[in-house]
Amino acid sequence: MASRRTGAVAGLMVAALWAPMALVIPELPNLSTATQVTDFYGEHAGLMKVILACVSAGFAFFFVFLGALVARLPHGGKRGHWTWTALASALMFTTALCVALGLDAAAVLLHDRAGQETVWALHSAAFLLAAPAAGAGVAFFAAMAALAVQENRLPRWSRWIAVAAGIINLGALGGFFSLSGPLNSGNGVIGGLAGPVASWLVWILAISCIWIFERPSSSVDVVGGAPQH
Repeated sequence: MASRRTGAVAGLMVAALWAPMALVIPELPNLSTATQVTDFYGEHAGLMKVILACVSAGFAFFFVFLGALVARLPHGGKRGHWTWTALASALMFTTALCVALGLDAAAVLLHDRAGQETVWALHSAAFLLAAPAAGAGVAFFAAMAALAVQENRLPRWSRWIAVAAGIINLGALGGFFSLSGPLNSGNGVIGGLAGPVASWLVWILAISCIWIFERPSSSVDVVGGAPQH
């Protein structure tokens, strides 16, 4: 029960710390021109520093949430591999996101010192990391969808959120093919950042709310396959 409450609070904190990204995502330029990227940082440098710091702080709570999630899922047997798939893919996704944040922080701090091409390259590299990270996002949500069907530790209806999130994360692969338009990783409707980030936040919020309102008598924290009271 303790891990359920801790995980729920951590999940809500992740959502709170990552939500400020919504303030800047609508203003993101596509990746096709250096001038637009440089202008973006000139206008939003202060806000970007705050957002990058908030997202980075959110990782601490994300890992607490992830630990609570893994503790409640099967660790062995026919379905245990889905738990380890979820853990590995979540760690890979967050690693890519951490690297992207570092590159974007460099673009923020250097936008008024380095040349336009340098800032554009840093910004583009940061957002293009969404493309190779797409597979990790898809694997995580595929695992969550499978466990929602096969296990009673996640509500069956949550599989539809996981399926939709997996499809949205798959769209980030579009970043490999274009620096402008709907496929680009900067602000693309299909390949952009908004969809994948929103899908992670919606799923985390859904699971956190489930844990908050779950009846104590029905909650089972599983560690190594053994119920813990």
